[in-house]
Amino acid sequence: MQRYQILTQTEIEQIHETSLRIMKEVGIVFSYAPAREILAKGGAKVEGQRVYFPSAMVEDALKKVPSSFKMHARDPQKDVLIDTNTTRYVGPYGSPFVTDMDNGRRESTLNDFINITKLEHMMDNIDIMSHIPCEPNDIPAEKRAAEMCYLTLKYSDKPLMGSVLGYEVAKKNIEMAAIVFGGVDVIKEKPVISSIPCTLTPLSYDDKMAGAIIAYAEYRQPQLINSLCIAGATTPATVAGTVALQNAEILAGIVLAQLVSEGAPIVYSASASNAEMRYGSLSIGSPEDAVFSLVNGQLAKYYNIPCRISGALSDSKCADTQAAYESALTLAMAQMAGGNFILHAAGIIDGYTTTSYEKLMIDDEIMGMLRRIDRGVTVNEDTLAYDVIKEVGPQGEFLSHEHTFTHFRNEFYQVVLSDRMNADQWKRNGSLTAEQRANARWKKMLDEYVEPKLDKDIDAALIKLKNS
Repeated sequence: MQRYQILTQTEIEQIHETSLRIMKEVGIVFSYAPAREILAKGGAKVEGQRVYFPSAMVEDALKKVPSSFKMHARDPQKDVLIDTNTTRYVGPYGSPFVTDMDNGRRESTLNDFINITKLEHMMDNIDIMSHIPCEPNDIPAEKRAAEMCYLTLKYSDKPLMGSVLGYEVAKKNIEMAAIVFGGVDVIKEKPVISSIPCTLTPLSYDDKMAGAIIAYAEYRQPQLINSLCIAGATTPATVAGTVALQNAEILAGIVLAQLVSEGAPIVYSASASNAEMRYGSLSIGSPEDAVFSLVNGQLAKYYNIPCRISGALSDSKCADTQAAYESALTLAMAQMAGGNFILHAAGIIDGYTTTSYEKLMIDDEIMGMLRRIDRGVTVNEDTLAYDVIKEVGPQGEFLSHEHTFTHFRNEFYQVVLSDRMNADQWKRNGSLTAEQRANARWKKMLDEYVEPKLDKDIDAALIKLKNS
């Protein structure tokens, strides 16, 4: 897919220089003392909890970040290359609520977590398992990170994400993943678990997130150094001002990770949007969210670092028409921005707070369509089909030609949810809406789910570490 360039190279460089100035003259707060010590040894100036970054220090760290890496899966056929060109999709993350057409919106439970994990595993368009497709609110908060990591490893053989709730919690998740893949030394060379430590905007990192950055860097596991900015609330109301501040936050986390372990894999992760000023709330289905995606994608390409961008986002409260058009817009712009690790690619509504079962299915269709668009067009003697056109000639038909049977399955995206019957056929089949078909599809997928095999000894070792 053609990447959309919303800014000129000069404007991108202006943003970069402003970010460097913010880091050098305004500084970034790190409340976590070990992080300040690492940054001070690396050349930063530390005054209390505020850290000031020399520009040369930042530029040097950026040069050490790899432009590509592979995430390994229990099933090697599901290994995922993360680079600056390819788009990978990841499911919903962090929602404390779920909703479906049968039961409505409610606090999510462990059963919901398992259901959505199974659905993510079965969705062909989901490449990497998200750590928190929904919060299992019915188990104690202090046990959730380990439980979610264990259940993700149990119910899926795709690459996964892990917790960022502090150094020790992150370390346990990483060590759990290492058990499945042959040990810590193995995963340091073959990354298997990624994370998304997030800044405390504006211009700070709390203890948990800074600790997580250090842990994942020590084990050389990928991390999406992330900033979630709300323009007009936690950052300036202008797009340029928000991006300059957000970029400074992200670059500070990248510097910390590279000081811990030079060459540790990083995904540049930005998820800014604007405040809905009438209500004081975050809007994620806005055109401004899409604009931020485009700018952040350009910045990541400027640094030659893989980038994470949020995907199918909506402020709607259910899987309705608003959810459809906002999600199609934000996901398409994420891909046109050059997003390489698209988190929240399916299921998210209501300002990140709710995962919709039906919307998972609808967004899966959107992902499939965008993947087809991204694949582009093959032009060669066979696809130009001159001989076929000559053979059929004027007023002929191509429907029954061998060339059509050879190519249509690969050339045309085969819909899995959308209705393309004529009106009479649609009526005979129940006149179902897209939401109703989505409701039936997720139930059918759960009925058909087959758990990937996990060695009994590995399972026992995981349970022991999880409960320790």
